[in-house]
Amino acid sequence: MGAGKIFALLLVLFGLTSSALAQEGERPYLRDENQFGRPADDFSLSFCVDPRDPSWEVDKEIGEAIARALLLEPKPFVIESTAIDTDDAQLYRYLLKDCRIHFGFKLLAQGIPDWLTVTRPIYESGYIFLVEDKSIDKLADIAAGKGVASTLGTTADLRLIQFNNSHPSAEQWRRFPYSTDEAAIRAVLSGEAETALVWAPTFSQLQKANADFAALKVIDPQPLVLPGVPVGAVLLAEDTYLRVNIDRAIGELVADGTIDEILKKHGLEGQTKP
Repeated sequence: MGAGKIFALLLVLFGLTSSALAQEGERPYLRDENQFGRPADDFSLSFCVDPRDPSWEVDKEIGEAIARALLLEPKPFVIESTAIDTDDAQLYRYLLKDCRIHFGFKLLAQGIPDWLTVTRPIYESGYIFLVEDKSIDKLADIAAGKGVASTLGTTADLRLIQFNNSHPSAEQWRRFPYSTDEAAIRAVLSGEAETALVWAPTFSQLQKANADFAALKVIDPQPLVLPGVPVGAVLLAEDTYLRVNIDRAIGELVADGTIDEILKKHGLEGQTKP
């Protein structure tokens, strides 16, 4: 996926904008909800990961580590979908039918539907600027009028828009919005844009399959401030007891270095915090 599924509070790791979630405690309507029950979790932990997410393999390994820390059998459910969007009804269906916890969500401090709850952050990542011109070290080195490719609708894109619009038009960069991080990156390689603003885990993943991406370098975002983005998981609100235990397991795996080892193993840009 690109730069993240956006919910009122949650932006998923893979860069896909979701439809609006129910905001006032109203659960999504599923016509066939009474035809399936919740996954049994007496001796196992069922969790969802989505291959459209650039960090899904990391999420899967973290989910397995959490299950083992809780002395449970890990039961990953790999979502199979070709859709670009994941809406509230789909998420609700997954959490009812296929898994107890869904990994791969950016945790943003705004608001969350009453029918969802979130874990503590597992790790923190962020957005980065990429350039091909090795003489450029920071965003401020890019002259006004040059193109900045940005993935549409991300929190970083909104910061870029606000910062750019706060300057006179003669001092602004030209912002080129794209639907995916990969498209934004390729705009730099084609010379259409001077830099691309993308989700760091997406770039890490794309580098593995695109040798030409090695020509790009990460630059300092100054004068734009891009704070780190905590990444975690979501559960249904009634799973409070499970969430408490998962949070405890996450804390233990952060403290003993397991999460950092998983991030390093997969080459994913991210760091943990106690």
